[in-house]
Amino acid sequence: MLKVDTKKKGYTLVEVLVVMSIMGILSAMGAASLRNAVINNRIRGYAQNTAAFLERIAADANRMSKTLCMKADNDTLKVYEGDCGSSSSSAQPAPYDRYELESPATFNCLSDYRNDIDVAENDWTRSNGVEFQPRIGLSALPSKGFICIQYGSSRNFAGVKKTADKNQLVPIWHVGAGWQEL
Repeated sequence: MLKVDTKKKGYTLVEVLVVMSIMGILSAMGAASLRNAVINNRIRGYAQNTAAFLERIAADANRMSKTLCMKADNDTLKVYEGDCGSSSSSAQPAPYDRYELESPATFNCLSDYRNDIDVAENDWTRSNGVEFQPRIGLSALPSKGFICIQYGSSRNFAGVKKTADKNQLVPIWHVGAGWQEL
């Protein structure tokens, strides 16, 4: 009698295709989650870095005993020496300092999201400038207001707010149903 080995050695084409399609679906889901995680991490970083920049400008105003004016462009915060009403925008001197966001982030928010912030009436990016006036023993920060940052055309927002009851800047970001402090 002949012995016939009936055990398979290897996989069939159908088995390989099923495994490959499952791996493709799982990797696509993972890539989307990774992209959202990267965007959330960037937007949180923008909020924290903007808060640190503004704290430094306030410290510089106190250290130099000079008023500093911050004006927001689309993706840049520019700081000038002097008060914000002293010179016209066409005769603006060279900036004392600047903070730039990487594209596609901008200093802007949709009004629906901006209005949810408790200091919404003082949007520092929509004004003619915000003054950091030196004060002995206190921060040179304005009494209240905020800056809002949007990442591209997405609904991912971050910001920095200053309320009248705290003498510090608070980085915030918009998650799901509302704004949260970082």
